[in-house]
Amino acid sequence: MKYLDLYHYSTLIYAAMFILAMGITVFAIPSIIFVAKKKKLLDKPDHRKKHLNVTPNLGGIALFSAFVFVNCIFHVDSYFEGWCYILAGAFLLFVTGLKDDLVSIDPYKKFIAQIIAAVIVVYLAGIRLTNLEGFLGIHQLPYLISFAISVIGITFVTNAFNLIDGVDGLAGGLSLLLFAFLGFMFAWSNHIGFAMICFTIAGAVIGFLKFNIAPAKIFMGDTGSLIIGFLASVLSIAFVTRVGIKSNTGFLSQLSPESGNISIALAAIIVPVYDTFRVFTTRILRGYSPFRPDRTHVHHVLLDIGLTSTQVTATLFSVTAIFIALAIGLCYLQVGATIAIFSIIAIASILMYTAIKIRNKKLAEKERKSIQENERRTLQTPDEYISNVLNNAPNTVYEDKVFS
Repeated sequence: MKYLDLYHYSTLIYAAMFILAMGITVFAIPSIIFVAKKKKLLDKPDHRKKHLNVTPNLGGIALFSAFVFVNCIFHVDSYFEGWCYILAGAFLLFVTGLKDDLVSIDPYKKFIAQIIAAVIVVYLAGIRLTNLEGFLGIHQLPYLISFAISVIGITFVTNAFNLIDGVDGLAGGLSLLLFAFLGFMFAWSNHIGFAMICFTIAGAVIGFLKFNIAPAKIFMGDTGSLIIGFLASVLSIAFVTRVGIKSNTGFLSQLSPESGNISIALAAIIVPVYDTFRVFTTRILRGYSPFRPDRTHVHHVLLDIGLTSTQVTATLFSVTAIFIALAIGLCYLQVGATIAIFSIIAIASILMYTAIKIRNKKLAEKERKSIQENERRTLQTPDEYISNVLNNAPNTVYEDKVFS
């Protein structure tokens, strides 16, 4: 038998691929952690990172291995002829990310690799944005413009997921929601090949999250985040251009390649995309390189407010789910793409502005208290300072020692 009859057993096969990918990742990661620690292949903490201990950052090896193995075993190429080109692009980014995790490479070299991977998929697999669904009055796109927008879009989203991977579980959590949602939509519209890819990577991600939820035992590193971002962008474009619900009744019957899928796809990746666009724009306006590291990403803002890593991940996961529900609701109400997209961007801007205002207020209050404390210490006499230190010192009782 050349390939499995998924048309009759699709749900069971999707579940099997999800579980197998998850199992491979769960099985592989402990060994990767062991080898990484033994060979000292670890990510070291610095002023921009939340973790305090050196941590392995090669989780992407398990993600990529599970993704490739499961999709090859289940003959994805029989249901989507462009699978080999997606695999080629993902492999290029896997090698690039692995080298960066091991020895570090220039950001611009990573950028070039992302562009090449995008060109492979857009030109050879034919996955490109062909229609803007009336956004700004634009519908069908000429080939060259479609090609350019698709390459830029894939490269940008790949970078966005790479940059959002700054808190335990965040990139994995957001990508899990995205791939699970897209997998459901592809399965619903009988795009079996794309559904298989989505459920496989979703299974791999959820297996990885077992070891990545705070306190993380391993990070996905650039090896994982570049692949996750690449697949997120490619599958989002495929969703925009190919998903169409044939049913004439029901809530999901409103979804089709002409009905607002572009706003739903944007909503599903709004957190990394909006955050990266905001950060890049701010850096450029200040005269810096867009790749200059700092602490201005949304997860840094939420951490400065006082949220824990787990709370940051849960908050942004929930925000993404709400945006997806909002976009589907606007689509169901037959709101045009222009209004829908600008509404999503406006709400994201308001939420970001509010978070930054709260963060700035918290930091200002912290700075004010620090200044007051320094002034108080400056005005103290030596006797007062010693007395204050002794009064604030913890009481220590040595119960295990007896002096005779």
